[in-house]
Amino acid sequence: MSLQEINILLKNYFIECGFNYVELPLVYDSDIFYETSGEEIRKKMFSFIDETGKEKCLRPDLTVPTCQSFIRNQSDNDSAKLCYSGPIFRSSDSLEEHSLELNQSGVEIIFSENSLKNRFDKDVEALKLATNTLDNLNISKYKIKIGSLMFFHTFIYYLELPIRWKQRLLKHFFRRSYFESLLERINRGVGYDDQKKKVIMEEKFGSDNLENQTLIEVLQGKEVVNLGSRSAEEIAERFSQKSENIVSQDDGRRIVKLIRNFLRLNGQLSKFPELLKKFTIDSKVNFFDEAIQIMEEFVDMVSSKIDSTNIYFNNDFGHSIEFYDGIMFEIFDSSGKHKLLSGGRYDQLLKSLGSNKELSAIGFATNNNEIEKIL
Repeated sequence: MSLQEINILLKNYFIECGFNYVELPLVYDSDIFYETSGEEIRKKMFSFIDETGKEKCLRPDLTVPTCQSFIRNQSDNDSAKLCYSGPIFRSSDSLEEHSLELNQSGVEIIFSENSLKNRFDKDVEALKLATNTLDNLNISKYKIKIGSLMFFHTFIYYLELPIRWKQRLLKHFFRRSYFESLLERINRGVGYDDQKKKVIMEEKFGSDNLENQTLIEVLQGKEVVNLGSRSAEEIAERFSQKSENIVSQDDGRRIVKLIRNFLRLNGQLSKFPELLKKFTIDSKVNFFDEAIQIMEEFVDMVSSKIDSTNIYFNNDFGHSIEFYDGIMFEIFDSSGKHKLLSGGRYDQLLKSLGSNKELSAIGFATNNNEIEKIL
């Protein structure tokens, strides 16, 4: 089956399933992808400057354009089922091919959380449609990999870390090299204890006694201070923040070990709640019971609709698209060599693109170039 035939077959299948087909332009303003998509996509975009000086790009993704189309054309609606089929454009690091035109067919299910009977209704609907899509292509043997940022966010939320460090870890989870550097910094301790504060006062400010002077007065009284673009007040406030948010080196090491062990958890979906329970017992974690109950609910719902034998859950999913903020999934062929389909849930993207309503969405796209290789 040719790529064109796969594109048409999937387009028609999604339409038969009740989705409305959207025609999307090939060229977009680059900034919309810089602001919403992951580093992996940003560095592989085909960009250029038009005659007005505006940076444009060939579309590297179809979810963002589909959401933009919904906001522009269906802003009065609280829900939509949209589909698309066609090429996207991303450069490649491959020695064989330095640039790629990839073909995708996909769906986006947009909805209001208030309309849900169960929190996982749309997640399971999207997963079921994804497996049905492959079945429709006569691909019956595959492996499903699932992750969810919800569980990672919940875990980080309860750790004994300053709020700004929790926010950093969550914000940079997809940027793995920087995420690792954050863990290494926590490993060394966070903030200034009294001893460290005294050393810094002596080395940086020439004083360890602030009884008669505020730090601002010390800074302003020095003839030469390397303030850069910051005022004495800003430096003093920053120093005070770090003094108040203390995580000792021992506690930092313990927290980093917990995070790493949590991210290592992966296994068959049906057995994953038990893995979580064992982890909490072994790690003496007493704040994750509610999340485990949510995981059990998710497993039950998925298993009621889909054969879960070949579904695996991985806490360290590491998807490259940053606008996903809930469940994420990928489906591979039985050999594990070909990623046939990928998708996920995004509850904040529509708002960031300008929607005046609080709407959630979940979708997926097939990798038609990979599907062609196995058909």
